[in-house]
Amino acid sequence: MNSVRFQVHLAENAIIQYANRIEAPLQRIDGALIAPSTMPITFWKRTDAPWLDMPEPLVHGTQQFNYKAPLTAGMDLDCLLSLTKVEKKTGRRGDLVLYTHSLICSYAGQSIMTAETVLISVGDK
Repeated sequence: MNSVRFQVHLAENAIIQYANRIEAPLQRIDGALIAPSTMPITFWKRTDAPWLDMPEPLVHGTQQFNYKAPLTAGMDLDCLLSLTKVEKKTGRRGDLVLYTHSLICSYAGQSIMTAETVLISVGDK
C-alpha cells in the first residue's frame, strides 16, 4: 500500500504549540489563527504509513509546500499521504534510498494544500 487517507482537526492550541516550537509569530486572518506554513509536516504523526516502518533512520531531504488558501484553526482537513517515488543512489557514505512523498489536504471538498517531501535512508558502505 503506497497511500493512506486520514483526517486532521486543526485545533487552535496545536497551532500555538507548533508556532512556539519553531519560534514563528502567531498570525490571524479575519480573527482565525493561521497555521505556520510548515505545520503539515506534523500531520504524518497522525497516520501509520507502512512504508516508513523500517529499521534504518531516515534523514530529512527536501520539502515544498503549495497553498491555495491558508490553514486556519477549526478546519477539519481530509489528507492523503502517498509514496510517489523510490530512487536508489550511491553516496559518499554508501547506498542511499530517496523516498518522495506527496501530501494533499482538502477542506470542504477542495484541495487547499499540497506538499512534497523527500526522506533519505542511508545504508552502509
